[in-house]
Amino acid sequence: MGIAAILLCGGKGTRMIERGVHTHKPLLKVGGMPATKFVAMKLRDGFSFSQTLIVVPNGREEEYRFAMKGIDCQIITQSLPLGTGNAVYESLKFLDEDIEDVYVSFGTQPLIRNETVQGCLNVHREINSDFTLATVVMDSPYAPLIRDDFGNVTGSLETHLDGANMPSRGETNVGSYWASRNALQDILVKLHQKLYSEKKERYNTISGELGYPNEMVKGCLQMGLKVEGVCIANEQEMLGIKTPESLTAIRKIVDGQL
Repeated sequence: MGIAAILLCGGKGTRMIERGVHTHKPLLKVGGMPATKFVAMKLRDGFSFSQTLIVVPNGREEEYRFAMKGIDCQIITQSLPLGTGNAVYESLKFLDEDIEDVYVSFGTQPLIRNETVQGCLNVHREINSDFTLATVVMDSPYAPLIRDDFGNVTGSLETHLDGANMPSRGETNVGSYWASRNALQDILVKLHQKLYSEKKERYNTISGELGYPNEMVKGCLQMGLKVEGVCIANEQEMLGIKTPESLTAIRKIVDGQL
């Protein structure tokens, strides 16, 4: 059965704009090309994805078609800026029938290693997990993964969207996820149907958005599906394009690897 990759390219880039950078963050150059293209090329060289879907904000489709020339991918529009979970939801209708597992990451995180992606896929399939996150233990984890005394995953928080307190140290996801097709259809679709208000054009959540992976983890656990975190990543992989300084750091690391 096939695997698909979904790369999320949302966000307004407020911090970049405030600093005079108006290029959409996932299109800023890394390794001599747009960051999203860099991510897609690295995945292409390491995996045989049947599909690569790039989810972009409404109105930016042509920018991404131009930027992704030479890459076999499909540009998907996220009509409303309603979070990462909504972006994945919008892409589901475009998945081919033979797709069994779906990889989700971001066009702004070019430092995630193929070794991390493959290691998570191996565990995902070996234990028949429904949702699997690559993680690292670090100080001030942005999106802490919660486990019980037996090591079982019991929750996932997003300190911004969930309004949760950030612990001083803990296990956090790095923005690299595998989900079974069944889990996406059974959980994410139902979450959208349950939480989305057409009248308000927002979700009935604290932020008004549908988060991924936090809402997906909660939904899977509530339905008795298996969620696993694989502590396989390093802190460097957490680094995403958020500010001019983070972009400079990423470029320096990438240039040193080329």
